[in-house]
Amino acid sequence: MLTFDSVAIRFGGIVALDGISFDIAPGEILGLIGPNGAGKTTLFNCVSRLYTPDEGDIRFQGESLLALSAHRIARLGITRTFQNLALFRTMSVRDNVLVGTHPRTGGNFLSDAIGLNRTPAHGDAEIDDLLHDMGLTDVADRVVSDLPTGTQKRVELARALAGRPRLLLLDEPAGGLTHSEVDELGELIRRIRDQRGVTVLLVEHHMGLVMAISDTVVALDFGRKIAEGSPAEVQNDPEVIRAYLGSSHR
Repeated sequence: MLTFDSVAIRFGGIVALDGISFDIAPGEILGLIGPNGAGKTTLFNCVSRLYTPDEGDIRFQGESLLALSAHRIARLGITRTFQNLALFRTMSVRDNVLVGTHPRTGGNFLSDAIGLNRTPAHGDAEIDDLLHDMGLTDVADRVVSDLPTGTQKRVELARALAGRPRLLLLDEPAGGLTHSEVDELGELIRRIRDQRGVTVLLVEHHMGLVMAISDTVVALDFGRKIAEGSPAEVQNDPEVIRAYLGSSHR
């Protein structure tokens, strides 16, 4: 479904990504791991066109993404969440989720949020179903800023799903969550894949979550791919172990 083909990018004299190649199969949950500064978020930013690689290609369903705008990529069915919650904090949960529909509806997202472009019978029912699936029905009309971090994370996830993605990019979704919330998040990501048929690319520092839910794990270090395989294979890879043991001294 998604192919990284020798992707490289430099910022000045710093090599952020050095010839990264791997594939994500349809229906797969792929975990992308590595110490801070390994290049994980940079790779995400190349997919969503915040950055343009200096070399290589990124293809979705065989089509290169590098000549496409961020809006066109969203229309293809690729959505993402961010490390730092990118929510409209003074808007309600429902309206934040509604904003996520604009890539597929073609509407203006602010008009969507205040209901100007809404198709009531179908649109509201779909949003209600999504809120229910994400466990947000009881807080649907609450202002986002009043909610705890764990709930806000689910709001951002619901907003990403409102675009009916085929590929979901999750950038450190477990950040700031309690142990029980991380367990719930893992179950939620699995349900999204199993029930909605969404392929997931997950960047995460919480190794327990990555190893529990990923079909495949790719490890980066200093912009290079150092391992790829099953969670057990990558977890026991000597180069991965060295990268993590040495990360505290960088």
